[in-house]
Amino acid sequence: MTATYKVSYVVRGEDHPGAILNMDHAPQVGEHVHIGEREFTVVEVLELIPSRDEFHFLHATVKAG
Repeated sequence: MTATYKVSYVVRGEDHPGAILNMDHAPQVGEHVHIGEREFTVVEVLELIPSRDEFHFLHATVKAG
């Protein structure tokens, strides 16, 4: 079974709604992610709650660029 990462993305420094996305890997600081048509850089990743089997629940703060 492959892991699923449910990631809450919050955009720092602007009025962007962010997103909650299912990913096949955990985001890493410095990684570039696409939310809608825009690209952002991950600046922080935190575990929201302990993982349950193959499901992981994370929060990622991102910034434009």
